[in-house]
Amino acid sequence: MVRRAARRRSLVLVLAVLALASAACSREPPSHKMEGTYIVHGFFPHRNFGAPCRGADAGYPDLRQGTTVTVKDGAGATLGTVALQGGTLRRGPLRGRDDDCVFSFSLTVPERDAYRVEVGGRGSVRFIRSDLQRSNWKADLTIGAYTMFGGI
Repeated sequence: MVRRAARRRSLVLVLAVLALASAACSREPPSHKMEGTYIVHGFFPHRNFGAPCRGADAGYPDLRQGTTVTVKDGAGATLGTVALQGGTLRRGPLRGRDDDCVFSFSLTVPERDAYRVEVGGRGSVRFIRSDLQRSNWKADLTIGAYTMFGGI
């Protein structure tokens, strides 16, 4: 009876160790929720702040809600894609008539040392993990010319 109980405890212990080892081996690498904005800066004729806007309003017809955002690792392997959301007009930070159409995106990516974020076919912007960690995994991009003193 004692030998049978000891054998049972040993079997339970072995099964527990195997379960832990299996869980450790099959664990996926850490991942992070990357959020970002894509700001189209330019002249928007209607200037109705808070209203919907499109990149076409400022000369960027390919930038609109639904434009694809692709995130790749440093070696060029695609980690994920998502569509731009929103497109809301806000007053530009400088004097003048140039304002911002703000889009957003969010996706979960596996942890890598470097990332490349591309919106549409407009080339990629490189981010390194340490910078993203400092910004709480926020990747912000802007297109359009900001002119000093509102274009003066």
